[in-house]
Amino acid sequence: VQAASNDVTLVASDLPSNQFGFFLNSLTQGFAANPGGSQGNLCLAGAIGRYNMPVLSTGAMGSMTQVLDLTNTPTPTGSVSILAGQTWNFTAWYRDVNPTATTNFTSAVSIDFQ
Repeated sequence: VQAASNDVTLVASDLPSNQFGFFLNSLTQGFAANPGGSQGNLCLAGAIGRYNMPVLSTGAMGSMTQVLDLTNTPTPTGSVSILAGQTWNFTAWYRDVNPTATTNFTSAVSIDFQ
């Protein structure tokens, strides 16, 4: 993916319908089993940013989409630009009801920016 093109859209599908969630990012891959009581595993580590404005809904189709602005990437210390030569990792964190109210994560994806 060309960082300069600023044309990336994340899609999470096969999620429970009508639940809330948002996407997370990090430069670092990792593994945390059931963080905060979640039933899923978080595959990010280090400084984790979140795209939480607005909070997304999975809607009736059980999917959510996030158009990224590569010049305004959230991190815990403020927004940064994604640069050529970097690899960023993304996952979605969403409310789940399996079998009771909890949260879960999608599989993470890594994107190499050129």
